[in-house]
Amino acid sequence: MADQENLQGFHFADGKNHEDKGERIEKARELEDLLGIKDMNPYKTLDKEIFAETLASMSISQMTELAQRVGISGMEMGSKPSLKKALEKSFDIYLRQHNVSVAGSPKPVISTEDPEVKKLFEL
Repeated sequence: MADQENLQGFHFADGKNHEDKGERIEKARELEDLLGIKDMNPYKTLDKEIFAETLASMSISQMTELAQRVGISGMEMGSKPSLKKALEKSFDIYLRQHNVSVAGSPKPVISTEDPEVKKLFEL
């Protein structure tokens, strides 16, 4: 039981900030609005998380309309799960073809201004 209490103080140490997901998505939406991505892109976004949210809120008819717009064949439109999977796959291909960085750039979680951190970098 004491081990559980000690482990709760640990966080991810992968260099990514996992706490600001909502803020990051909001900034991505704002940037896409400024750049006019919704007018140029059939998926209306270049962010995988935004597309997943949009896809989750779509009805089968909206998904079918999007599938027709992006060129997905009728065979993949049999059911909502298969259509959703086909749209996700098509979106991933679109991102690769247009050389869009899906993961984004990692941001350090720690500040390099901290004296303890500076000592570590000096080693």
